[in-house]
Amino acid sequence: MEHLSAVPSAHALSLAGADLPQRTPPLVRVEPAREVVVVLPRSRDPLREVFVERCRGDRVPIVLRPSGGGAVVLSPGVVAASALLDVPAGFVFPEPIFRALGARVSGALGALGAGAVGMRGVSDLCVGDRKIAGSSLRLWRGRALYQVSVLVEPDLDLIDRYLRHPSREPAYRAGRSHRDFVASLRDLVPGVSEAVVADALASALTGAALHALAPSV
Repeated sequence: MEHLSAVPSAHALSLAGADLPQRTPPLVRVEPAREVVVVLPRSRDPLREVFVERCRGDRVPIVLRPSGGGAVVLSPGVVAASALLDVPAGFVFPEPIFRALGARVSGALGALGAGAVGMRGVSDLCVGDRKIAGSSLRLWRGRALYQVSVLVEPDLDLIDRYLRHPSREPAYRAGRSHRDFVASLRDLVPGVSEAVVADALASALTGAALHALAPSV
């Protein structure tokens, strides 16, 4: 990706979880973003999803992540979290795992005062019809990698600057622009900090990682 953008820093690669497929579960990583980085899966064409020239001009790196989903902008005010888990024998479909981990994160955000946080579309965590977090999953060889980024209070205009309208979108988005589609958690929970959100995510996902996934998932 270096030919499309600035060379990513170690922090940018860590936010994207680029090293996680080579790590040993259970592992949870939670990091507030300290710089601007565009992250997308290998399945999406960066030239279709991203304003590449703007990224190059602003020296914003474009990084591939190991899991699926759509393109995202990670920037100060966003907390990114990843959980690498062992998957119980017999699980071959990602949906139950995705829903179980999404429910943990939704519950953690709801407990902070965000209200009823639910999954909409394939992977969005929303309050009403506004997205406050995006998630993705990869399932392979008895392992699951779950990744989520929470919009605590970032500069939301950066999403419009660096991301094109997605090539695929959930029906509930109804063609809305990025700015009309997303919301900051702090709009719902005044005064909530990145540190508090990071602690809540770490607690929710560490519980999942340490206890693996119950057979009832």
